[in-house]
Amino acid sequence: MGHWGVRSYDNDDADDAIDAGFEAACGAEYEDLMDDRNPLSFDQVQKKLASPRTLEEAIRALEGMIGGPLEAEPDRWDPEARLALAGVVVRHAEFGVSIPQALRERAIAFLEAEDIDWDEETKRRLRREKEIALLRRQAERPA
Repeated sequence: MGHWGVRSYDNDDADDAIDAGFEAACGAEYEDLMDDRNPLSFDQVQKKLASPRTLEEAIRALEGMIGGPLEAEPDRWDPEARLALAGVVVRHAEFGVSIPQALRERAIAFLEAEDIDWDEETKRRLRREKEIALLRRQAERPA
């Protein structure tokens, strides 16, 4: 899995799953908004379309890439797959999508137990703490 930054979703698996989730949930609208002629940035497009359905579809796509359902076999997921799952969840949380409690708790647990070597370990540790705090704050908000 390729990493290009310190955010949990800055890796190939998370990126591919998120993209697949938006394509599955939003179809042609996503494709139209991602057109280079659209003045919206990549982040603006995803923020506009992010929803519980895009989250669900992204998780489904990631499960397909990993080769097994998260709920049935979470221990089968390797550290990179766990990071990708956390990345999908964090990305949606950043866009204000309400994350189901069990999924949020799983993402937090995966982040807390993360055991991956990073070139920029301090930056990753600070980013990981920020992501965990974001997910915990969301849990504290009334539904």
